[in-house]
Amino acid sequence: MRAENTHLLCRIAAALLLVSAALCRAPLCRAEEPQLQAQAGSAEIYLGESLDYHVGLRNVKTPKLPDMSALAADFDVVATGDQSQNQFSMNIVNGQVSRRESYGHLYVFKLTPKRAGDLIIPAPSVTIDGQTITARPLQLRVIGPEAQDEVIAEITTSRAKLYPTQDFEVSLRILIKPHPSDPKRDPLFMVRTLPDIQINWLEPRDGLSTSEATKWLTPFVASNGRGFTLNNLTVRDQTQNLFDRSRAAVFSLYTGREQRAGISGMKIDYFVYELKRTFSADKIGPYRFGPAMVKFNEGISGRMRRMVVAAMPKSVDVTTVPSPRPATFSGGIGNYGATVSATPAALRVGDPLTLTLEIRREAGSGSLDLISAPDLTANAKMAEDFEVIDKAPTGEIKDQVKRFSYGLRPKRTGASIPPLTLTVFNPDTEKFSDIQTQPVALKVTAGNEVKSGELVGAITRAQGQEIRSRQQGIFQNITDLGELGNQCVRPVNYLVGSIGAWFFFGALALFVSTHRKRASDPVWQRRNTARARADGSMQQARAALSGSDTGAAARHIRTALTGLIGDVLNISSAGMTRLEAEKALLSAGVSEGTRTAVLDLLESIESLEYGYAGSEPARLLERAEQTLPQLHRELEAGK
Repeated sequence: MRAENTHLLCRIAAALLLVSAALCRAPLCRAEEPQLQAQAGSAEIYLGESLDYHVGLRNVKTPKLPDMSALAADFDVVATGDQSQNQFSMNIVNGQVSRRESYGHLYVFKLTPKRAGDLIIPAPSVTIDGQTITARPLQLRVIGPEAQDEVIAEITTSRAKLYPTQDFEVSLRILIKPHPSDPKRDPLFMVRTLPDIQINWLEPRDGLSTSEATKWLTPFVASNGRGFTLNNLTVRDQTQNLFDRSRAAVFSLYTGREQRAGISGMKIDYFVYELKRTFSADKIGPYRFGPAMVKFNEGISGRMRRMVVAAMPKSVDVTTVPSPRPATFSGGIGNYGATVSATPAALRVGDPLTLTLEIRREAGSGSLDLISAPDLTANAKMAEDFEVIDKAPTGEIKDQVKRFSYGLRPKRTGASIPPLTLTVFNPDTEKFSDIQTQPVALKVTAGNEVKSGELVGAITRAQGQEIRSRQQGIFQNITDLGELGNQCVRPVNYLVGSIGAWFFFGALALFVSTHRKRASDPVWQRRNTARARADGSMQQARAALSGSDTGAAARHIRTALTGLIGDVLNISSAGMTRLEAEKALLSAGVSEGTRTAVLDLLESIESLEYGYAGSEPARLLERAEQTLPQLHRELEAGK
């Protein structure tokens, strides 16, 4: 048995050697010419509908994305995916081995016509090894909207132009003519098959924020089963059977009645249905909503016919705040309110007080994260009457209010908080406007002079029994002779003691004077707390990143960097630009390596905030943590 197994293994090994030799001798298939093929999913669609468009590239080992620019004139082109179609096969016939390799790649696009009529889908092209190949063009019939007044569909947006973090609404409105047999009854109760809606904003585009689709659509779910279906969405149907079934989700969108003129000019009291959603723009750029389709399998008027109604697309343009910007611009976009309070209201010259500035966001305005702390020293009256200890405090956001707390010291009696001015950008007028707070009255009195006795603590009495003079003699009240010493006067001891006392009081007065001077010096205090404040901002950045709030994380990192520069060098860090940071670092003598690292970080953060491709927030945080300690050391060394 073992001999037979050994013989069989030898035969298999010999066969494998024969195949290997044949493969080595087998000629490669002749290289075929590259080909580009195109195929459309339909030859006829309604205006507003989309169709799948497949482009296949063959006989190319390294595929390239076809050039679709020729289609842009009449079509919106969106790439939806691609897949490899490479194949390999081998045949052995009578000891002769043949193999075949074929290379292919399929690209899938979605085309949406921009106009009705008999259109030509132009040929896409691709360049391989310097040779340009093209696919054949295809014909497509696009059926335009028919002249009818039974159903009207339209897309509306609350804003056509807006700025980052502003909210806006997109609505699909459907107006349906009353049924002739019962004009007061909802016409959707008169059809046997529910109409279907197709929209392209069920999932938001990159750069837009909105609520989850489930949370958005749940309030619209119909309890009576009458309404519209939407994008083929289904819900789970729990029945009494052993099986769970899915059924089409039905949404009730009725909002009221609206009169419009029909084709004949007569007023029609339409039933109105509306599907509305709120978005917030995180990145600049154009955003297109639509077209949207409403499909009926039977006419609203009772005629058995298929009807497709298209709502033409609407665009929203998100752009940046224009430049130049006023020095008092706080970063706010939209409508805000501001209030100021101060505690304590009664104090002496030089005493500290806390000024609290609260900025309240109104509906439709930009995020509070964009608002930075105003520089109070820019107000001439404030700079004249107060020392501003903390010029760039970190704001705290709660609900729709951002709160900044400043440390101040009044310089003179009778000082009060003057009206403060903040500049915001009004997106409606596209102009900068000012917000002014109300003045805050204070009662500032003169500070009391500190006497020398108030600076030095009471001297503790020596232990032991006190020796008191008596008429009866010095020993009258002494029972312990150890209380008595040598009563001889030693002038040298008195001289040394008096000189030591003078040195002690002089050193103590110098220490107290220096400490009080530094305590009232806002520059020293700001510099002394610079690193702690930067670390606090980094801690906030880590917390924001753990909560997936990348925008807030980037802003806190920027605050840590610019705040450290401003605090150590005693310059304003509010709204510090990359160019301003570079000038400050150069003047402070910061090394080129550290300077480059800081400027690269600021540039990456700015790109991230305005929607351009840049570093990942986690990587930005890591780079900032590595850069901050060295930056602090070099800034301190420069001082």
